[in-house]
Amino acid sequence: PKLVEGLKRLAKSDPLVQTITEESGEHVIAGAGELHLEICLKDLQEDFMNGAEIRVSTPVVTFRETIEGVDDPENTAVCLSKSPNKHNRLYIYASPLPDELPAAIEDGKVT
Repeated sequence: PKLVEGLKRLAKSDPLVQTITEESGEHVIAGAGELHLEICLKDLQEDFMNGAEIRVSTPVVTFRETIEGVDDPENTAVCLSKSPNKHNRLYIYASPLPDELPAAIEDGKVT
């Protein structure tokens, strides 16, 4: 079908785009924000599907602005990355910022 082929071409042309086909048959496009998704949908319809009509739902935002479950070891995540020569490893741990920091940034105390 045109849609599936168009989604494949869109994913190849934009490295920030993820396309997923749900078990229900729904096709999901994930991007870097609402404007990015609007551009992707325009490209999908006009460039990759030759103007074929598509139905689009309202965007669903699936992100958090903070870390959850820091005190619970079950919810602790470690990000590990290895270099190509496997001699270097980078471990990253995330934790919430102090509550005072956003106010300090807004007040210009921290730049």
